Amino acid sequence: MKFASRLLCLILTLVFSNSAFAEVTEEMYRALVERLQSVEESVKGVNNYFVKVDNMESDFAGLRTKIEGTEGTKPVSYNNNSSNNSNYDKKVNDRLKMLEDNVFELKDRATLMDMTDEIRRVKEFVCPNGHVFPDQGTKKKCPIDGLKQKSRNRYKLYKFARRESISERIGAAIEEEFERRIVLGASGTGIYQQIVSSDKKERGFTQGSFDLLFISKPLLYTTFFIDLEAIGGNGPDEIIGSFSGINDDSGSFQDDDGIDRLSVREVWLQTHLLNERLMIVGGKIDLTNYFDSNTVANDETTQFITSAFVNNPTMEVPENGPGIVAFFDTRRGLTLGLGLQSADNSGFNITDHIYAIAEIGYRSHFFFGQEGNYRIWGRMNGGRDDNRGFGISMDQNLSTRLTLFARYGANEENGTSNRDKDGDGVIDIDLGDNDTDIASAWSVGMRLRSPFFSRVNDEVAFAFGSLDLVGGDDESAAEIYYKFHINDHFAITPNYQAIFDTAGVGDEDTVSVIGIRTQLEF
Repeated sequence: MKFASRLLCLILTLVFSNSAFAEVTEEMYRALVERLQSVEESVKGVNNYFVKVDNMESDFAGLRTKIEGTEGTKPVSYNNNSSNNSNYDKKVNDRLKMLEDNVFELKDRATLMDMTDEIRRVKEFVCPNGHVFPDQGTKKKCPIDGLKQKSRNRYKLYKFARRESISERIGAAIEEEFERRIVLGASGTGIYQQIVSSDKKERGFTQGSFDLLFISKPLLYTTFFIDLEAIGGNGPDEIIGSFSGINDDSGSFQDDDGIDRLSVREVWLQTHLLNERLMIVGGKIDLTNYFDSNTVANDETTQFITSAFVNNPTMEVPENGPGIVAFFDTRRGLTLGLGLQSADNSGFNITDHIYAIAEIGYRSHFFFGQEGNYRIWGRMNGGRDDNRGFGISMDQNLSTRLTLFARYGANEENGTSNRDKDGDGVIDIDLGDNDTDIASAWSVGMRLRSPFFSRVNDEVAFAFGSLDLVGGDDESAAEIYYKFHINDHFAITPNYQAIFDTAGVGDEDTVSVIGIRTQLEF
């Protein structure tokens, strides 16, 4: 129990840390290089060992040939004692046999037998009467009927034992060991947005984010994941009071002292059970990675950047925190999911104010023989007096290039929303945390891949949606983008956004924003 409590404290310390710093010292790097050099020397030594074993085998084979060739010309003993000669021959043969057995044993220890299938082309010689021979007969005639043979090629499957040396096995083991080590990935996003139409001051905004990803597989069906993130810049949302959200990737981690911080965004352990039908994830998680997902609109760094199109606003998912997710795949198109997360990321009272969500998903090919995904979810927000809501999310391929999507969600309404009704920057009515701002929300859109034959990896997408706020106000949003796929690691995406009747500030202004996003990942 003491060990378990200490292990739990260590995991909680990693999970709920708000900042992380890592440094690889030069001594650690040199130690790793020395270990790699040592392994290389070991492999070279094993290869030299094989050479010696092969030489020993050839020497013994030559020695036996000489002995067998001189049996008839051995010198005659003066005492003519045939029994002594036979004893001498027996001792020599026994000694030679023992040495040969030792060599074969060394080779068996140094190599492994691996049964391998190989398809080989075989040449055969066929007689007119159907007789088949592996070799050609004399004067190209059939040995049986004397008629002329014809040659043909056939392919046959052969099973044979392939010798795998220790050096090969060591190399494969080293490669496998490195594959099981931590895989490092990184992603960087840079965004520039310019307000071109608004009663606010027209100005530009820059924002950037960087994610450092660590992925490890400690067991066959288990994955350990860490996402460290740094964000700089708040985007236009800091002056535009929109509920739709103009930049879902913004939100600076900079402290009051002006120093940027690196935040532990996610850290979790995932495992698969029941023949990989059941997936369980536990740790500091982001529920939007598992629920209300959508093929077309689910990632602010590569798809739509408007918050209302990334996830359903009525989900009201808390900030990333301690939680657990379980998904069961029936392997017949139906999936069942359940997620529990604490609304408090401080590490204290994590069982209070639980956010719970459940989802049923179905994958089909009903329409046009193309894949479609349909999901319905329901949630309860313990952080808002158990406020309940539900929603649907669907995406349907109409062809290999064109995909449509749609979302809808609704909340329980407890009264008037906490909003600035007159636009003076002061909340006019505050009903506490038990209230919700958004009564319902919907959005629709489409994505077209390969819009031009010369740009097969590009894509263009459009979305439109509306929010109905508690109290009767509503707000609409639209976005269109074109993604230029430069290569597998870099993309440039210009976009245009419009927010109609920005209800968050109580006016009917239409905000127009143009922007460009660069995405680099490796």
